[in-house]
Amino acid sequence: MLFNFSLVPLPDIRPWGEPGDHHLSWFGMTDAQYWIEAGDNVLLQYSDEVRLKPGATKYCDYQVARLHEDLMAMVPFVLEPVPASLIPYVAGDRRVDWWERRARWLKKCFDQLGDDRCHEVADASIGWLGSRTLDSLHLRPSANIRIWSDETTVYLDWDNRDQLIEGVHAWSALHGRYRISRDQFVIEVRSFHERLMAQMTERVEQVVAGALPAQIRVDLHGLRREQAKRCSLVDSAFEALTPPSDWRRVQDALRQIEQG
Repeated sequence: MLFNFSLVPLPDIRPWGEPGDHHLSWFGMTDAQYWIEAGDNVLLQYSDEVRLKPGATKYCDYQVARLHEDLMAMVPFVLEPVPASLIPYVAGDRRVDWWERRARWLKKCFDQLGDDRCHEVADASIGWLGSRTLDSLHLRPSANIRIWSDETTVYLDWDNRDQLIEGVHAWSALHGRYRISRDQFVIEVRSFHERLMAQMTERVEQVVAGALPAQIRVDLHGLRREQAKRCSLVDSAFEALTPPSDWRRVQDALRQIEQG
């Protein structure tokens, strides 16, 4: 499976709040380790050096609901094919060179173009990339993972060579690419959603039945409402009518930065 997770057992989840005012929400109950199996590489798996440290986990540990939310938000953009002329900016060695060129351009653009025009060009050059980048800023350190597609294939690209913990590489997957058909990507996203929702349905029913200590405050009606809402996210993701990207605007912005 592409997207994987292991929920922390319900009794082991640390409630939020201070002693005497502990509480848990649906989001908090998704505490987990999670990872992405990209062929021979495992994304969001800590490096061997990091895993030797006391208290280290094998995979990133956070609420897996965050991965689910971010992935569902990305789906419409991932499945919008990137034009061939823009692929070098989303993947490959040219991408690194361009980021450095963009940084130099930003330093001088405000003097030449003024604030409004500078922001307009800067936003157009990068917004389409942000929509195809998996948000991981809640992790320490983050992981650089981009998911995008052309007409036939979805690509996962990653470059974690600069992501360090105490001077050693944080993640086991440093730099690479994984390819998957568009149809299989859709299957994998739906599988991830269905597995998480099935386990959380069972967890919600356990909590409603009194599985947590009485001193941990839970809004049981809200918990069930949240479960129903989350169950519908996958259909919303694939039915979302995301406006098509203004690729000409993107290309114009990139060209302006390239020309300095």
